[in-house]
Amino acid sequence: MGSLDLKEFRSSLDKFKDMAELPSENEIIKIADGAINALENELPDYRPKAYKKTPGGLLDFSSLEQDVILVPDLHARPDFLLKLLDSDIVEPNVLTAMSEDRCTVLCVGDCFHAETPGKCAERWKKAYRSWQAGEIDCPEMREEIHDCFATELPLMMLKKEFPKNFHFLKGNHENILNENDHGNYAFYKYANEGQMVYDFLEKVYSQATIHVLNSFEKSLPIVGLFKTFAVSHAEPCMPYERKEIIDYRKNNSVILNFTWTDNGEAQDGSISAQVKKLNGNADAEHFIWFGGHRPVKGRYALRQRGQYIQFHNPMQMNVVHVHADGSFNVEADIVSVLGD
Repeated sequence: MGSLDLKEFRSSLDKFKDMAELPSENEIIKIADGAINALENELPDYRPKAYKKTPGGLLDFSSLEQDVILVPDLHARPDFLLKLLDSDIVEPNVLTAMSEDRCTVLCVGDCFHAETPGKCAERWKKAYRSWQAGEIDCPEMREEIHDCFATELPLMMLKKEFPKNFHFLKGNHENILNENDHGNYAFYKYANEGQMVYDFLEKVYSQATIHVLNSFEKSLPIVGLFKTFAVSHAEPCMPYERKEIIDYRKNNSVILNFTWTDNGEAQDGSISAQVKKLNGNADAEHFIWFGGHRPVKGRYALRQRGQYIQFHNPMQMNVVHVHADGSFNVEADIVSVLGD
């Protein structure tokens, strides 16, 4: 990272948000390949190898002593990630702190599919009517895919440049194939988003783009473990053994367990039980687990007697800041990156 011009790199991330046209297939494949290579060569010190010597489903930062920033569901919001990098949550800004190995950023997943009520919901509904009429490539879908790639390509670039300090977990929307397999369910909310995105990419790009995006998704971990807390996309539905999480590709239910849990679906006490299986030396009763997936009103919602903190508000840009000593205050340390 010593040869990286940080100012130039930061400027390059703005390119996709400002582009009038969609990125080319060659550019997508090149950037995705760089991120996949970083994911497949993560250090076993923090990402233990799975049964086929591939990177496992667990990021283990139990010994890490630096500031950690957790980012909720992005859902095609490129400004969110960019504003975070420029914020002074860790001085002088988060991007510089990552480059100096003083800060780790972990996103809980869900890059694609805009979910903001209002404008984005109406865009999906218009695109859906066009899709039903056989018009796969319509202006509304071009806007949607633009926002998706303007979010995903920068995060892929961040993963390549800062493999140890920038991480992205698999969410339930990391399912470019719109499959009902490999721990995935086909997705729809405002429209038939999963199938509409797949059809658009196949028509406007090719199977080569779909393949590389699927490879990226299949390389993502599902759980991050730290000294005083853990994080996954969704609330852990039930506890699994540490080795089962590492070998997550062996069992679809493990992936579903951390990516699709609905409110009220988790077993009572699943957080403490899961912590004990991941780290028997941890204070399981006071351990905090963070997640997104289900939207909240305000800055956060508490579940499991306060051990599980949801912090995904699609109308805001809030992140969690856990300090280098492992301390966290729910009122003071869920902060906005919007600035003044």
